[in-house]
Amino acid sequence: MSAVPSPPWQSISETLCACGEAPFWHAREERLYWLDAPLQRIWRWHQPSGHAEHWDLPQAVTGMAPCRSGGLLLVMADGIYHVANWANTPMPLARLPLGATDSVIRGGRCDPWGRYWLLQRPASASGPSRGGTLYCLRTRSTPNPPLIAVRRGLHDVLGWSSSPDGRSFVWCDPLAQEVEQATLSNPGLWPPELGMPITLNRFKRSAPGTPDTSTLAPALDRPVGGAMDQAGRYWAAIAGNGRVICIDPQGHTVAEIAAPALQPSGLCFGGPDMRTLFLTTARAHRSSEELARYPLCGGVFCLTVDTPGLPTPVYWD
Repeated sequence: MSAVPSPPWQSISETLCACGEAPFWHAREERLYWLDAPLQRIWRWHQPSGHAEHWDLPQAVTGMAPCRSGGLLLVMADGIYHVANWANTPMPLARLPLGATDSVIRGGRCDPWGRYWLLQRPASASGPSRGGTLYCLRTRSTPNPPLIAVRRGLHDVLGWSSSPDGRSFVWCDPLAQEVEQATLSNPGLWPPELGMPITLNRFKRSAPGTPDTSTLAPALDRPVGGAMDQAGRYWAAIAGNGRVICIDPQGHTVAEIAAPALQPSGLCFGGPDMRTLFLTTARAHRSSEELARYPLCGGVFCLTVDTPGLPTPVYWD
């Protein structure tokens, strides 16, 4: 396992979020975008100027992606929307099968063919219930592109990323405490066909009876977000003991980096050369002891790495 890279994590702005999630790098705008779903807010940060700004919406946004036209695709509680420009009125693209109060929605990311993937599961599901359904939104060749169910029986999906060749997907399942992988049997074709997920890396609770030596170190490690680099390695943010790990294509952990907070919440690559690793974190529900030790909980941080990440896929609108 490799040593921690240098320089250490740097805070990109004074912005603190309740829970920063789903970051992505918009190369054309030289901006980092991310969500703060508990506050129903979208953030963006312009790297050349260092300016950060937010946009408050009438409902929470749980997923987001850049569009080929320059706009944004937004996943909200009741459906998928398109917005032509920052702070414009979102226009509906597709309705979700379950109602807003009946489900939990996990917005994913686009694939190399311009389609958008997301997971929806019943809100009543508790624990590691495999009640989630993975959906794919087709490219916008018509005013209302179809949203189809691709695979049922999933736990959860965070940090959705495609492999460098686009033939497989890797994601985090925080409920099962796993990083999972599945292969596309017909890459680029419609409708997509996704194989049965396999476990790429698994995390475990502390053994029963193990003493907890620190109130700041929960026994549960949960992968909550990730991104793929150009070597096919998956970088995952691990909440609980606060770290980022790098997993090779065979599922082995090849690097581990301490995070600047115990609850990292999202991860992506960006910057002019795609060698900047951006990390979002959570501040909501943190203890006073944790906030004293990690005063920048809820901040967004960056770190330079050796291997560049893959460019952010866009939705073909």
